[in-house]
Amino acid sequence: MLSRVAENLYWMSRYVERAEHVARLLHAAYYLELDAAGLAVDDFGQAPVEGILAILACRDAYTKAYGQGDRDAVLRFLTFDRENPNSILGMIARARQNARGAQEMISAEVWSQVNRFFLYLSGPRAMKRFQASPVRFYDSIKEGCLLFSGQVDTTLPRNEVFHFIQVGRQLERVDQISRLVHAKCQALGSCDAGSATPMRLVHLTSLLRSCSAYEVYLRNYHDRIEPENVVRCLVLDPEFPRAIRYCVASCRASLREISGSDDDSYGSEAERLLGRLEGELRYIDIGEIFERGLADFMSSVQESCMRVGAEIHHSYFAM
Repeated sequence: MLSRVAENLYWMSRYVERAEHVARLLHAAYYLELDAAGLAVDDFGQAPVEGILAILACRDAYTKAYGQGDRDAVLRFLTFDRENPNSILGMIARARQNARGAQEMISAEVWSQVNRFFLYLSGPRAMKRFQASPVRFYDSIKEGCLLFSGQVDTTLPRNEVFHFIQVGRQLERVDQISRLVHAKCQALGSCDAGSATPMRLVHLTSLLRSCSAYEVYLRNYHDRIEPENVVRCLVLDPEFPRAIRYCVASCRASLREISGSDDDSYGSEAERLLGRLEGELRYIDIGEIFERGLADFMSSVQESCMRVGAEIHHSYFAM
């Protein structure tokens, strides 16, 4: 496979996954503002929707484009703004561009889904649906991204094409979940156990909903939402598809399929880094994470993720 085509597949998958993540964040934040507006404001006076600007590191770009604005301005900036690289439309546009560059390697169904998704977001129907009900609109975005993933899983053979797409999907998921957990643990850092229990519960529930993990959490831990169990669910769970440990293992497995290495060796520096991170996530105790500092631990995961991405580029794309 040409390195250019492999890179297109990898970034196509990452952009679709990133767009889905932003839709999940906006859906959960908008719902939270409607459900618990006063309680959900953080220590910096930011409402949940506005707080997503910090998670995505695009507050300066928003301020430059809109000034202070309001909730609707933030939603439009993160959804339809073509000049914002973090907007859903911008990411789906880049996913479509990458899909076009690898069109001969993907199925007609995968290409059709990316293309139709972009045309829908670019047309008036998406804006009308957004104006009528943002919650239902973001549900449709999530469904569109999931349909893309389903088309990939059900129409592509398990060869290099599939595994480069899988590597992009899983690595992006690790990056986004780690950033989200990092942002939420910072928001909860000043909450003491006595006076901030409602605030803690609101933020933890929102975090779980943002990762589609609320029902999974309740099945495993029942109705008591505690920070330690939330981290177990989102970071250390080996079976939940959106847990960081699961995604790291899946990403490493796909890289092994691409390189042809076995369990006792590695074919690239990216595999070695993922193996080391997977081992740490497999054997670390939840108490060790909180003793070390949750924010510091999640920062180290993000750093590892960035190094893995750089090594993948060096090993497979920079040719």
